Amino acid sequence: MLVSVDLGYGYTKAVKENTRVIFPSVVAPAFDSLDFGSRIYGHVLEYRKPGEKAARRFFVGELALKEGRAAQVILSRERFRQEAAACLVLAAAYLAGAEGRVDLAVGLPLAYYRSRREEAALFLRTLNAHVSVDGEPEKYLSFDRVVVYPQAVGVIYSLERLPERGLLGVVDVGFHTTDYILVECTPEGVAPLQAYTSSLEMGVATALKVFANRFAQATGVPLNLADAQDLWVSRREEVTFRGRPLGIGEMREAARREVGQAIAQAVHSAWSEKADWIDRVLLAGGGAVDFYNEITRLFPGAELVPDPQWANALGFYRLAQAVGV
Repeated sequence: MLVSVDLGYGYTKAVKENTRVIFPSVVAPAFDSLDFGSRIYGHVLEYRKPGEKAARRFFVGELALKEGRAAQVILSRERFRQEAAACLVLAAAYLAGAEGRVDLAVGLPLAYYRSRREEAALFLRTLNAHVSVDGEPEKYLSFDRVVVYPQAVGVIYSLERLPERGLLGVVDVGFHTTDYILVECTPEGVAPLQAYTSSLEMGVATALKVFANRFAQATGVPLNLADAQDLWVSRREEVTFRGRPLGIGEMREAARREVGQAIAQAVHSAWSEKADWIDRVLLAGGGAVDFYNEITRLFPGAELVPDPQWANALGFYRLAQAVGV
């Protein structure tokens, strides 16, 4: 049984055959809440490791964003040493329908793929637990074979067809990082140009921080990253703050423009003399839609891949299938 999990800093995505699962990559300790009937958002994860009697309980996804008192949005490179990462992987695999001994495909940002690949694989191979989500029956999950791929490479393999010839650029705008890769396409396959392939520690989270700073300047009240994310994805133009309407639409738009321009310029500079000769630029990741206008100003003709937020998860799944995982 194969499951692909794109453990994004903003959203966790899982793919298993024809099943897809997505939720915000936020975890918080769970507490007993009032019962108003069916829950309309988020999940409650319970898991216990072999030999443990009591289960650990966490809010995961939107429930952690909205109700978590100690919500964790993990932006550290050491995320695969933290319990929150285990919670996200276990919840995603369970919701995708995984059970028992599972093969797992995941990805890491290009900038630290080589230095963190073995650490991530070891963390996941040693992760095994009895898991239940939203009160459903408990299932045992363990990850026997784990393959770790570089992000943005997954985007390339999510495509049905690749160009036969020419330079192909991919810009994968995630929550915390933007990965960019330049490959030479030939009839024999694709060859990455290593000198033009890396990551920036800029993404949607950067825009959230700029937005939070503008909110603090306007109100005198700091806004944490989880609350900024909740307001960002709501797309609301106005909120009620201390009993009065507060316009946040222009704050969000200014943050989006500023960070989108910075990302586009950084990638253009990284591709330097090759930038004018690229035949095709593909945009992927959850932030590709947010920053589309700014990126296409420097890369006219750049296009969104189908399902940009799902491109890596789908690509990891196809890559793992191709090598027989």
